[in-house]
Formats: sequence, C-alpha cells, structure tokens
Amino acid sequence: MRVFLSLGDVSAANYLYEILKVGFENTDFVGITDDRLENLGIKSVGKISDLSVVGLAEVVPRLAKIREIFRRSVEELKRCDVLVACDAPGFNLRLIKKAREAGVKRIIYFISPQVWAWKPGRAKTIAEFCDHLIVILPFEVEIYRKFRNLKVHYVGHPLVDMVRPGLGEAEFRKRLGIKSKFINLMPGSRWSEIKRHVPLLKEVVKKLEDFEFVLPTFPEFERFLKESFSFLPVKVITERDIPSPAYSSMFYSEISLIASGTSSLEASLAGNPHVVFYRVNSLTYLLGKFLVKVPFISLPNIVLQRCAVPELINESPERLVEEAEKLLRSADIREKQKKAFLELRESLGGEGVLGRLRDIFLRLIKESFV
Repeated sequence: MRVFLSLGDVSAANYLYEILKVGFENTDFVGITDDRLENLGIKSVGKISDLSVVGLAEVVPRLAKIREIFRRSVEELKRCDVLVACDAPGFNLRLIKKAREAGVKRIIYFISPQVWAWKPGRAKTIAEFCDHLIVILPFEVEIYRKFRNLKVHYVGHPLVDMVRPGLGEAEFRKRLGIKSKFINLMPGSRWSEIKRHVPLLKEVVKKLEDFEFVLPTFPEFERFLKESFSFLPVKVITERDIPSPAYSSMFYSEISLIASGTSSLEASLAGNPHVVFYRVNSLTYLLGKFLVKVPFISLPNIVLQRCAVPELINESPERLVEEAEKLLRSADIREKQKKAFLELRESLGGEGVLGRLRDIFLRLIKESFV
C-alpha cells in the first residue's frame, strides 16, 4: 500500500502524527513532511515549512520552492494508490486534479479548507475530484451535504484528545523558575507570523511590567526569539525544555495572548482565558476585509457563533494591553470565557476522537486495495 500525504501546516502534521503512529505498519507513506513524520518512516519529497506561508506578499518569495515541491509531488503520485490531502487549498486543490489524472485509486481530503469563510467554490472542486472528505468542525458537514457523490465524515476534532499538559504544574514551575502568575505568549507557528508579531509583543511585555512571560515555540525559532526578547522577562521554551511546552504553558498561565490560528482553539480546550491578535501585510488585510465572509477570525468564536474571545487585528500594542488587563483584572470575564470553552468542547465531539479518526483512515486505505 503506497499512500501520498500532502500537508502544508504544523497543525495538520500534528494530527496525522497522532493518527498514523499506530496501526499503519504495512503502509508505505511518502509526502510532504516535518521531522516527526519522518521519524515514523515517511519518505519526504518536501518540507511543510516551505509551504507554510500566509498572504499574497508572503507567498511570492517562495513560489519557486513551492513549484518544485509540487512537481516532485506529481511525479511521486504516479507510483501511489491513495492521496491524503490535508487543508492547504492553494497547493492541494491543484494536486487532487493531478492525482485523478495520474489514476490514483482513492483521494481523501482531510481537514476542509475554510470554504465557509471565503472561496466557497473550493467545496465544488473537492466534491468533483475527491472520494472522501473528513472534516473536523461540526458545521462543515452541512456545507457538503448537497454533493451526493462525496462521502463526508465527522467524528470530532482531534485536539479534544491532544490538548494535555506535558508536566504537572509544580514541576513545570520548578523547571522554569517561575513562582508567580505568568502570561503565555503565542506569536504564531510560521516565520512570517513570528517576524510580524515580535515587535508588537515586545511593546506589550514592556507595558505589562508586573508579570513574567513564557513563550513556547519550535526549535527552529528559538534562537531568533531569545535574541528578540533578551533583557525582557520572557522565558522562551521548546520541547527540549518541557514536554508539550505550548499546552503546559496554556494550562498553567493566568491568560494567553495568541496569534490567530489553531492555538486559540487549543487554549480554549485547555480552559485558558485569552485574547486573539493578528497582524498582516496591508495589502493582505485589505483583500481579507473584502473577501472574507465570516464575522470572526478565531475558531472558538466561529464554532460558538459569538464573540467569546476578543479579537484584535492590526491593532496597536496599547489595545492589546488594554484587553489583556481587562482579562487579568476580572475573574468574572475569565470565568465567562471558561464556560464558553466547556460548551465548545462538547460541540467538538468529546473524548476518543483520535481513535475514531484512526479507524476511518485504516478503513478507507484498506478499501482502496480490495
């Protein structure tokens, strides 16, 4: 069994790592990877980090690399029986067409693009070229119901099972030397995001001078972030310091300041009150305001269909400090967020999602070879 995996961000890689690490010993995987997927024995034709960019201005400098990875992917698909495409619509909607031309037996799309936010026509493309779609947000099932030939599966969101602290609180604090309340900082998981958000967060840290800060990140960003926050009370940590550094910091921090993305959903599942922020290139921001069809950018607010978490887009450090101080001062506001997070957890499928997803993948891959 030869299966191609096409994914373009860290979140999708985390989900697939947890799903594929058990039960797929007789399956030969190849595709776009990170270090952890390669540790499972998956052969790489390209790195997720080369595809993981947001916005028109950020994509242009990477076009040559992206095209080369696409070319290698198409060549590899000619020797594969199954394609599993994960989100990354700019790349994968072109790849599923090439896979169908190459005679791939089964095409599975895991994690729908955000067709509910913009470019709804992508749903039609997925229905036309894919056999199965596995969604991880409950309202997405209804979006695809009209496509009779596409089999849609929803068993919950994998993060319900994955968001756990790596250490007990006492050990976490002991290792980092933290004795008082602290604030968790999440500047993003892409270079482009981190470089835009560091100047903003440096100003925020200077203004919230009564607090310590913890900034969990990936090893490739560690040196840059430590240099950026030198002489400020920010402890930059990675998995080399603390198991599950982001989750541990979310569980034990007073609040978090989080760049919009999957981390906001993770913090919600950790019961961690937070404020969402984001900065983008001016051109990207103007295009987004024109094209995006939903009133919120953070997943907790989108799923709950109300503003449970404050969102600050291209706002000043002062505004972020203002919202952070509101959350820090008011136990009632923090408690209101936590109640909303419990509601969110229930809507995302309850416990056991990873096992249910693993069963779906095993069945769909096995059926391809019957």
